[in-house]
Parts: sequence; C-alpha cells; structure tokens
Amino acid sequence: MSVLGAGCLPEGAPPWLVDHEVAAALRIEVAVRGPYSPESPRPDREVASVLPGDEIRATPFIIGPEGPMDLDAVRPAWFYCGVTSCFGAVVAGEAGRPCGVEPLPAQDTCSMGQGASGELRLGELTGVFELSVRPPGLFMVSGTPGGPSTQECLARLESEEGKTLEECLMVITPLPLGPGWRLLLLAAFLGVPDAPPTRVIPPEAASAEPDLFPAVLPFELEIFAVDGSRRTSTAGSGASVVVRPGEVVQVVAPIDPLDQQYYLDTLATSGGPLGFVSGYELLSSSWLFSADVEWAPVEPQVMRWTVPEAPPAQIFGYYLLSDQRSLAWGWLRFEVAAP
Repeated sequence: MSVLGAGCLPEGAPPWLVDHEVAAALRIEVAVRGPYSPESPRPDREVASVLPGDEIRATPFIIGPEGPMDLDAVRPAWFYCGVTSCFGAVVAGEAGRPCGVEPLPAQDTCSMGQGASGELRLGELTGVFELSVRPPGLFMVSGTPGGPSTQECLARLESEEGKTLEECLMVITPLPLGPGWRLLLLAAFLGVPDAPPTRVIPPEAASAEPDLFPAVLPFELEIFAVDGSRRTSTAGSGASVVVRPGEVVQVVAPIDPLDQQYYLDTLATSGGPLGFVSGYELLSSSWLFSADVEWAPVEPQVMRWTVPEAPPAQIFGYYLLSDQRSLAWGWLRFEVAAP
C-alpha cells in the first residue's frame, strides 16, 4: 500500500511519524453516476472506480501533528491531466484552461479550480490502448497551515527562481478507471476505433462486481493501566479517547470479510494480446502517529502502543485500509490526561 505525500521526513525519523503535514491518501469517488456507471451491489458501499460520463469528486486526507487538516482553510488546487505530464504542464504555465467535460484519455492539462475537493465531469472515451500509454490522472497542489498558501505554492511551481517547494503538498494519482473489461465492452459498444472485439472478453466478466471502497468499521480498544486494571470501549473514526502516561493501548481494527472482493481485470497494451487476471483482493492496513510512540502490530488488524511518560496533550493515530485497488481511512484522537 502506498502513502502519497510531498517532501521528506527529517533524516532518521520513522516513516510512520507524522511530524509535519502530509497528504496521506486521496479518494476519488463517483459524485454523480453517468450512463455507463454501475450501481453498487451493496447499499452500504460506494463504487470506487470511474467511467466515462461520471462526475467525479476527489478528496484528500491531509494530516499533521495537530490532526486532519481543515481543507476549507487551505483550498487545494486541482488539475486534470496525463499523469506523466501533470507536473511539467503546471510548471510551464500550460494549465490555465478551465476544465469542462474532459475526454479519456486527457488531451491536455486543465484547471479544476480550488476547493476542499475537486470535481470534474468525464467525457467520451476516445481510445483504449492510449489509456495505458497516457493514463489520465489528477494533480493536487496544497499549501499548509503556518506555511505557504496554495496560491503561493502555485506561484512557486511556475517560478523561474527555483523557490523551494518543501512545505507545499503535491499528489499526482491516476484515475481509478475500470474495471478494464468494462471499459473494453464500452469501447466496443461506442465504436471506438481501437476497441478489441468482444469475443476476446471472457464470459465471467459479465458477473464481475465493480470495485467497492472497503469500510473502516468502529475500532475496538482495550487500555491497560499502570496499576494493572483495564478498560474497553468502541470508538468510531474521529472519536476522542482518554489515555494516561505509561498506559498500553491495544486497538483492533475489524474488517468486513465481504470487503475482500472477487475481481476480474485486464491490461490493454498497444500491439500486444489482451491479458485477463482474476482473484480475491487482499486487505492490508497501516497506522501513522503524530508522536514518537512505541507501537507494534500484535496480529493482523491488531496494533498495540504505549503512551510515553512525557507525552504531548494529544496524540493522533491515523489508519489507512487498502484492498489493493482502493483506499479508505480513519483516525482517532488520544487525549492525554494526568496520571
């Protein structure tokens, strides 16, 4: 599972320590379903892949030592582009055109404006193999609290004076298009020139489910006090939990077994045969902390950490859950009381 971010942690700092703002994840979801977008087979889960005609919304998970960032305060800037050309186009000032209804793949780089989330309507599918050569994506640029604003970060990107981007957050991510077999069927249906014949798509493709976001279920906590007593509780994402110095906190992050979907997908490459792959998703997770704490995994989905003897007033624990194709997140605020 990859964690998206910009800049580097100080030399020697553990990779799980969030001692400055980082863009830990980016969620791209279907805001308004287009004519080809499938319905979710589960009423409690959202489709995590996008198709032509969908109106999509991108929302970042930007975190720091003081908790998740107020996105309305920093108003990130958003761009639609080819993933390999995003950065260069913005640096060269080629992203001044406001986005409209944009085709797949992207023809150039356009600006989606600024806001807590970025929204874009996807247009027609113009090529199949070109999607693998020039995959479309989104580019997010954001300022940070106490650092440069988003506008200043954009100005630094376009500057010829070599201004530092160390405190600016930037994420480039490909659109979660697919599943691939559905794009191939759609291309054949629409008469896209390089669409492969439908006979090469296996019969089981028709029964394959769309990719769904996994759910972050309420956390189960067991806290072991210094005097040997213990207490248990359940906390949803964003909840506050009171702890004391020296206590050991065990967090169980349950998962829904049905979130491990069976899938069929394909990769279309120019000049080569179509390859199909099927299997079950593997759920994996990781934790990040806003303080230098001692923590360790106990078993799958179970993590244990110790409250330091001289801790800050609050410690944030950030949780990332991946199913190999999409990413979900949650977090807890641990308020440190006097011993």
